[in-house]
Formats: sequence, C-alpha cells, structure tokens
Amino acid sequence: MSAASGGMHGLPEGMPQRKSGLARTMEGLAVQRRVIHALLLRELQTRFGRGHLGFLWLFLEPLLLASLIGLLKTLVSSREMGNVPPFLFVVIGYAPYFAFRAIINRATTAFQANMTLMYHRQVRLVDIMLARNLLEMGAVTCVLLVVISGTAWWTGATPHDVPTLVGALMLLFALANGLGLLVAAGAARWEVVDRIVHPMTYVALPFSGALFALHYLPRQWREMLLWNPQAHIHEMMRDGMFGNMIPAYYDLAYVLGWVVAVNLLGLAAVRAVRARLEF
Repeated sequence: MSAASGGMHGLPEGMPQRKSGLARTMEGLAVQRRVIHALLLRELQTRFGRGHLGFLWLFLEPLLLASLIGLLKTLVSSREMGNVPPFLFVVIGYAPYFAFRAIINRATTAFQANMTLMYHRQVRLVDIMLARNLLEMGAVTCVLLVVISGTAWWTGATPHDVPTLVGALMLLFALANGLGLLVAAGAARWEVVDRIVHPMTYVALPFSGALFALHYLPRQWREMLLWNPQAHIHEMMRDGMFGNMIPAYYDLAYVLGWVVAVNLLGLAAVRAVRARLEF
C-alpha cells in the first residue's frame, strides 16, 4: 500500500519535474538578456562597422554637439545664473535631449530594418527597441560622466544630489522608450509618421526645457511648459546637478504617470501592429 500510495502522489520515475513559476520567469529573463545583448552588438556593427573609430563616434557625436552648444552659451552667457558654469549647464540639458531625440527618430525604421530577425522565435519586437535604446542611453551616459568628471577635476564642482540626477536621467530614457514604441508602431502602420517625427523632435526642443531653466521665465510661460513632462525631467536633472544654485520646478508623480502611460500604450500599440508586419 505504501509503495502504491507513493506512486499515486509522486511523479513517475524518469518524468522531468515541472519548473516553478519563478524559475520559468528567471529563465525567460536570462534568455531576453542574451537576446538584447546580441541585438545590441548587431546594431553597433550595422551602424558603425567593425572599426574602433565607428564605435567611438557613438560617444563623440553627442559630446561634440553638446560641447559646441555649451561653448556658444559660455561666450554669450549673461550673469543671471550666478556661479553655474554655462558650459556644464548646457551639456547637462542638451546631451540627454540628444539621446531622447535619437531614440524617437530611429524608432521609425526599427521594425523594417530588423524584419529578418523575427524569424527567430526568441526575438521580439520589444527586444529590438530595447537594444537600440540602450545603445543611445549608454553613449549619452558616458558623455555626462566624462563632462561631470572633467568639471569636478577642473573646478571642483560636483553634483549636488547624484540619486536625483541619475533618477531624472532614467525617467527621461523611460519616457523616450515609451514614445519610441508608439512611433515605431505608428511608422509600421502609416508611412507618413516617418516624415512627421523628425521635424517634430527639432521643433520640440524649445518646449523641452533642455536649454534653459524655468525659474528665469515669466510665471505664465513656466506654468505652460510644465504641462510637458520632459520639462519636469530636465528641471529634476538640474536640481540633481546644481541644487539650490538654480530653483527647480518639477512634480515626480506627474512624470511617473506619463512614463507608465506611454510605455503601456507603446506596448499595446506594438502588439496591435504586429499582425500587419510581414515576417
């Protein structure tokens, strides 16, 4: 009886045990991590070739553009910002916006350029977007590390609150990721999206708060720009870097609401458009 009872309640000998839900989740995340890593390396080689200078240009492009704008700001700077270095002020704002714009602009061709990869069962549309976005994020993060470290060495100025600065940067990238998903899905559905998105990202720069602090604007203009979640994020970034040197205006809950909303909408849009893509 005891042997028969054990046979009834246990697995038959030789049968594989089913993995727990947590184990399956961890295994799935490990597979996704390997897929994204492979896609990231493929994207690097596709965009820049195998030469070291090509990889370096991913870092140099945002650094040169941000530095040029920062230099111009330094030459024409007024005294309204007190002891805040104009060069550092501009780089802290424009370099993240460069990545934000690049993520959205490159999203228009993300699915079409990687269509052949969808024959692999492990590769998903979201993985393609994440690999591309992580590439832009990594490049601009390196730019900010170099500029902030160089400024600290040269002038002794260090970030006021590193967690706030890093948190703002992550929020900006998360917002760009959600908008990128929406743009990618829209471009796969309507060709006109590709033509509209690029000029819109340039037109949006003056309304992003990337190149100026809201504190120095008239109150009615400031309140209008604060409808844009990106303005909150740039204010939060400056708060993390400069602290009380420049009064900041931002609402973290408002930004988090936007980030969650655009990412959920982006995931839903990608799922909806998948059936229209030919693999």
